[in-house]
Amino acid sequence: MSVQNIAVKLCGVLQANSDEEVTAREWRLVGQEQDGSQILTWISTAKNSDVMNIGVYSNKTKSLSTLYTFKKKLNIIQASVNSTHSLLVYVEKNLATDESQEALYHPYVVSLLPDKIGIPEAVEEASTKQIMLQFVYGKSNKYSPGIRNDRFLLFKHLECIKIYRSPLFLNECDDGTEKWGFDGVYTDPETIVNVFSWAQWDCANQVLFYIHYRAPTQSFAEGEEVKSPSELTPTLSALQFHADLPHETVLNIPLSLPHVPGAHGAAAACGSYEDDPIPLRVHDCSLDLYIVCDQRGMLCVCHHYLYKPLDDSTSSLVLDDVDLKDSGVNFAYSVTLLHHGCVVHSVVPDLPWSLAKSLRPSYILYNDNHLLVNIPMLFTHLIDISPHHEPCCHIVIPMEPSDSGPSLAPLLGWGAHAMVDLNTLDVLIMNVTEKDLASTFKSDTSIENKLGIMHYLIQHDGNMELAEELISWLCLNQHDGLGGLQRVMQEYLIGTTYAVTRRSLPASAVSLMNWLPFMLHLKFSDVKAGGARLCVSVCALWRGAAAAVVLAPRQRVAQFAEDAWTRLWAALCALAAPRARLRPDHVRARLAVTLHCYQPEALSRCSTPLSPGGGARRSLAAQDALPFAELDVCTTSRQEHVIAANLRAVSVHLMTESSGAERAGGALESGVHALATRWAAAQLDASRALCRAAARAVAATHPHYRGFHYIDEMDPTHALILFKILEQYYAATDSIAFPQPQGFSSFFTYLGYRTLPFHAFVQYVHRNVFELQIDVLKAIIASKDDDNKRTVNNKLRLIQLVGEGRGRRALAAWPHRAALVLRARDHAAALLSGVTAPARDHAPHRPVRDTGLAALPSGERLSPLDTFLDLLTAKASLNELDFNLIIEATLASVQQENT
Repeated sequence: MSVQNIAVKLCGVLQANSDEEVTAREWRLVGQEQDGSQILTWISTAKNSDVMNIGVYSNKTKSLSTLYTFKKKLNIIQASVNSTHSLLVYVEKNLATDESQEALYHPYVVSLLPDKIGIPEAVEEASTKQIMLQFVYGKSNKYSPGIRNDRFLLFKHLECIKIYRSPLFLNECDDGTEKWGFDGVYTDPETIVNVFSWAQWDCANQVLFYIHYRAPTQSFAEGEEVKSPSELTPTLSALQFHADLPHETVLNIPLSLPHVPGAHGAAAACGSYEDDPIPLRVHDCSLDLYIVCDQRGMLCVCHHYLYKPLDDSTSSLVLDDVDLKDSGVNFAYSVTLLHHGCVVHSVVPDLPWSLAKSLRPSYILYNDNHLLVNIPMLFTHLIDISPHHEPCCHIVIPMEPSDSGPSLAPLLGWGAHAMVDLNTLDVLIMNVTEKDLASTFKSDTSIENKLGIMHYLIQHDGNMELAEELISWLCLNQHDGLGGLQRVMQEYLIGTTYAVTRRSLPASAVSLMNWLPFMLHLKFSDVKAGGARLCVSVCALWRGAAAAVVLAPRQRVAQFAEDAWTRLWAALCALAAPRARLRPDHVRARLAVTLHCYQPEALSRCSTPLSPGGGARRSLAAQDALPFAELDVCTTSRQEHVIAANLRAVSVHLMTESSGAERAGGALESGVHALATRWAAAQLDASRALCRAAARAVAATHPHYRGFHYIDEMDPTHALILFKILEQYYAATDSIAFPQPQGFSSFFTYLGYRTLPFHAFVQYVHRNVFELQIDVLKAIIASKDDDNKRTVNNKLRLIQLVGEGRGRRALAAWPHRAALVLRARDHAAALLSGVTAPARDHAPHRPVRDTGLAALPSGERLSPLDTFLDLLTAKASLNELDFNLIIEATLASVQQENT
């Protein structure tokens, strides 16, 4: 949050243009125009007397122009200048001298043409009601080349809004030259709003928002309360002003506001006015409302209020009674996201009255997808209002405690996210830095705040490095338990897949992303930020056609023009037909059924339509190093099976849920294949990146060792920590049907064998968490055997759990007498039963230690080997008989009996 001061900067501009000492002081910001210029007043000393200057500053050109100089100091609260800087309107407020009088607002207009000295002329008589003036920007030569017809609005609170026309004429002088002349304002203004209680001028979009009260429309629906005709309801309307066309009403929204005594024409409810020149608002202190509008069709209605909850009910009471202010009050603000058809309610409960009454939220659009709400001395609130998906999360960043807070307002022409403190004229650039996000993520904030930060980094900021770094940190600092890490991992997987797929899609297929998941656990929930607790809830606005509140494009004065209101109308129409997004748990449920039939030794790669891993894919990037080789030894892998299931699920869901209009337009046929393949590939890349982040957390990399050898070289404690983290990674990917990198399954299984007790390891195998593929089975079987008979029995038990083919291959790789006996018995049983004997294993057997004549008895004694061989030769062909296996197994058996 960088800081610079407007007064200091403009004093430097004045000093650079003058050789004399600058005496400018008491700077005050009184207006802002569409071109990004600001209007200010300041006091200076001229000829030993103080004068007041009013000027316009453009930060783009770094130029300050003095528009008019008053011979005495005036209390100018607001001003506006036309686009040619030839006319100036301003409002002077004369404060009351005693308590029996009220402040008076005086509106003036003054010509700034250089041919004569302009004298301020009163536009209307002074009034105790708040008055503001504002020029409407646009083309001024509509009627003829010799006439500039500028317009300005006059706001008079609780009475009317008028539009004045102030034409400038091009007069021909005696010497043949032409000069512009001003003969005064037309005396018959047009009243465009009769009675209003609140108004805001959006200079950037040239839109006038105002609240007026109308009689309720009677409904004859059964069970609905019939309202009294005298009970007026507040309505928010918007007037869009054009350059060459008449203005038009584009918006009408019924509002739900607390009881405001001044709403029906009475005096100001709280006895004082809020004079807000930036943004220009006309209201008393009973209603703090602010509207944020964007050309992409986003409209946010922000309402701030205080209330006291009642003890005996769930209702609340507005603070009209001073006695209720003694204890804590609730500081609340609601943001109506019109383009999403919902309202986000935020409440900070139980704040001291002295603090709550001094807090005033400020709002600004941040990075196109978020609304930044700044609560001085408490926190910064980022609300996700992205037009690309439903509102799903928010981020609360606590502030450092301070004695007082600024009164911020958006500032045009000073760069993105610029706001000005109207009290000190400090310009603040509202930046949410990586340091702020990282420190908030690592604090004792709730898991929902961490999920919101992860969503922001991945889908809106594109900062994948920081996201992986935070996951690595969370792996070692799991304050929220095992479930918290898994939820963050799942959001990383879903969010990364969605973001990567969206960025790589052609424009014709982007609309299909509306049916795919972009989040899993994200929701608006309570968050603790520092010493304050923020309670957030969301409720829907409408249950039917919401587009009725916005003027349809066919009803506009320019039917084929596209602006914020046509985009807002399209967004509201889309709300009437909600789209069902694909749910990962549904894919997991379908995949769980097929996994029972999953046989790695029987499947082949040709059964899956996509192999993003490419079989023996090995990453060459150093930062992509994993503690295992990305290679599966068996014919196919679980990764291929999961990828195929996701491809089918995405394709079927898009074909099922798509509408007839999109099908007819050809977007569906051309985009389903591209979207499904990119989605599956992005799933695998996200899973690989997450596995890398989890392994990096516990330094599970070695420059020389990888795979099983690396596990054998690990310290037992280090291996157990790595297993616990990879176990949560496995749970996160498996629960949402995401593929895992090739080689992970074998590495994870062998790591579990080395770190877990055997009974626990077998339970993981029974529940299909560990896969005894041939490479890991050979590594377990070939490991060193001790003298404990339990180790041999455990290996035999594992062989029994796998299929027949893998069992034979594992026995062939096991240089133990038990393996020899089992292989020989299997071989002999096949021959004696008449079944074709399995293929011979020509691998060299371990030589059996010679035990003398006891192994092979003499001719006087019966030899079991000779008897057995005679029986086999009588039943089988000599070509099928593996003499070496039979002899070594018999020797091993006799040797075991003699020992």
